[in-house]
Amino acid sequence: MPLNNVVKKFEKSREKIGISPDEQILAGCMTDPKAAVGLAIGGVAGAAVQSAIDKKTNDRSTAVGRAASWPTGRHLLAITSKRVVICRMSAMTGKPKEVVVEWPHGDITAFDIEKKATGYPFAITFVDGSVAHGEGARGTGADLIGDTAASIWN
Repeated sequence: MPLNNVVKKFEKSREKIGISPDEQILAGCMTDPKAAVGLAIGGVAGAAVQSAIDKKTNDRSTAVGRAASWPTGRHLLAITSKRVVICRMSAMTGKPKEVVVEWPHGDITAFDIEKKATGYPFAITFVDGSVAHGEGARGTGADLIGDTAASIWN
């Protein structure tokens, strides 16, 4: 059981973010957990730290095709019975606020995720051959993404 149950947060925000009652939320997690580290430090030092992290982990300058729409920063991801949904996350509650981008299952050819000591890095390959990279946060359900993705894209 995740410490921060992202699927439950999506369920509670279902109507607000436009997930229909017939669409099942299969798995979810917070993405790119290191994306706001510099902001917590604050000031010039925090901005420098955040800039370095963004360049290392969130560089989308070479992204093309559907992968170019992958948002930078920390978000909530859900795999539903119909699509993959990425939402902005409320800073106060951690709940999904609005859909930033979504892709129907047919737009994705592979969703590969691996377990590392600090998180769950993943790669989403789209039908146009482009690949988006991110990382699922530990304790938010990322450990369940792999089995769910394998049941859809294998």
